[in-house]
Amino acid sequence: MKQLFIIAAVIFAGSFQLTAQTSTTSPGKDKKFISAMETNLQILDTAASVTSFIMLANNFGRIAAAEKTKWEPFYYAAYCYAVMAVSTPDKTKIDMLADKAELYLQQANNLQKNNSEIAALFAMIKSSKILVDPINRWQTLGQEVAGYLTAAKQQDPNNPRPWLIEARIKFNTPEGLGGGKVVAKTLLAEAIQRFSNFNPQSSLAPVWGLRPAEKFLEKLNASK
Repeated sequence: MKQLFIIAAVIFAGSFQLTAQTSTTSPGKDKKFISAMETNLQILDTAASVTSFIMLANNFGRIAAAEKTKWEPFYYAAYCYAVMAVSTPDKTKIDMLADKAELYLQQANNLQKNNSEIAALFAMIKSSKILVDPINRWQTLGQEVAGYLTAAKQQDPNNPRPWLIEARIKFNTPEGLGGGKVVAKTLLAEAIQRFSNFNPQSSLAPVWGLRPAEKFLEKLNASK
């Protein structure tokens, strides 16, 4: 079972080397703040290297320090660290990166309660910590991840990201524990359906995940 969880963790991590695309609408206020955010989100859209994510995390962190009442820069700083946490091959760095992500995300949560995007990202961050010691940490953090995913779905049933995150977890969870390929495919189909109906409320709203979801579903459909 330990090997299964490790494999699951690797595949799960790969799903979050994603982009953070933006929508085409904006709140129409705080133009300087919105412009700075949109500029960095455009860079994040194609970011692929650790150097890029570190730079972006620092940029969003500086915006957050200047705009202490805005939850979005805290969220995206957390997202950058979360991506690095689930993607690093060095397990000794995961907790440090995840802790930084969690610190920023908690500040976002303090400003924006009951937010589905924040709950989903908490699930992603907690999942990254499982990578350090899958067997032992799954016993405690697995329940936290499930709780955040449930909250994210309830807070916004149309948000596709919790479904994508859960699909990646379930893919390599043993069938006897509620996982497996069939469950993962169902969750991915749900995620993709929600992507097709998802309408971001602003140009700063998270919209990442569609392309990886489609590619992963294609891979599952093609496999025997």
